[in-house]
Amino acid sequence: MIYFPITCNILTRGHIECLEFLCKKDFVVGGLLTKKALRGYKKELVPWKDRKYILEHLDIYGYAIVPQNSLDPTENILGYECDAIASGDGWEKVETSAILKLKLKVINIKLKGERNGKKYSSSKIIK
Repeated sequence: MIYFPITCNILTRGHIECLEFLCKKDFVVGGLLTKKALRGYKKELVPWKDRKYILEHLDIYGYAIVPQNSLDPTENILGYECDAIASGDGWEKVETSAILKLKLKVINIKLKGERNGKKYSSSKIIK
């Protein structure tokens, strides 16, 4: 099972392409960062339940959206027994720590036309 931490403040083509790519590999647990997890990291633009609703209603199969209450994904990775973690726009320090600690398989998603993984970043779009 693949763990995919996700903020999804603004649903982008990148989110959809990442989920499509990952669901072809295995079942995906999407750890959707809650308002608590976002504190000090990013501003929550859309409430968690609305972001969850949007993600759950995409025409993609093979994933579940769960709350991630901390920037550290370790608790969810262990709770859902994931053996891999994926990122489409680079690794946060806390994710790198979880990878090393849990000896996870790493999936770096490179979307078509991307050079640095930030083409579809909502943070970049907001700026």
